[in-house]
Amino acid sequence: MRTWNAVRSAGMMLIMALGVAACGSDDEEPRYISIEEVCDGIFSGDAARAAEIMIGDKTVSGTRDDTLEKIASSIKELYADGQNIYKAGGYCKVGGKGGGDGEMDINFGLYRADDVLTPYNPEKNQYRLGKRAFAGSERSKLYFECASPEIKGSDNQPARIYAISRLANVGSWEVEDTRATREAHLTVLHAAALAVAKELGCENNGGLPEKVVLEPIADPVEPSGAPAT
Repeated sequence: MRTWNAVRSAGMMLIMALGVAACGSDDEEPRYISIEEVCDGIFSGDAARAAEIMIGDKTVSGTRDDTLEKIASSIKELYADGQNIYKAGGYCKVGGKGGGDGEMDINFGLYRADDVLTPYNPEKNQYRLGKRAFAGSERSKLYFECASPEIKGSDNQPARIYAISRLANVGSWEVEDTRATREAHLTVLHAAALAVAKELGCENNGGLPEKVVLEPIADPVEPSGAPAT
């Protein structure tokens, strides 16, 4: 009996040891990564530094693998269903490591032709980027059009794609509402939109420059090259 008890005790200890080892291996997997690694590596250079300003940390958690592929697939599915209404698609999420750091959600979808002139877009924060862009310290928006072999029918009617980024936990982490922070926010959004345009194979990258050009405009009248209805 003593021998059986000893064997049973040894077996239980071995099982417990294996369980602890397994848990330990899970815990050793990194929960946090650099800004340059998040969302398929869409942020680098000026965009990575701008993201650090908005989030408050170089080390983040967030969406990782296959982000761009999922967003692109979502855009193609939405376009196939028609684009006469505003539709939400894929996203990228980024959050700082510290408990008081910012969290940013970047969402993509399809917009209606007249959405670029909606009243809640403040005139003073409009930028000539893509079809139109709006920079804010807590929220920024960018509209661009995409004609691509990957999107059937877009050669005749380009896909009208929006990108919106929001700071999700405003209150615990806040940034000053200055032109510098608004433009940092738009720089981050441009990098995400450009990465999606490239993933979709948009002609001329959807009219988005490789390096963000921040040209504010004050005229609320629709600029030339307005989205087609």
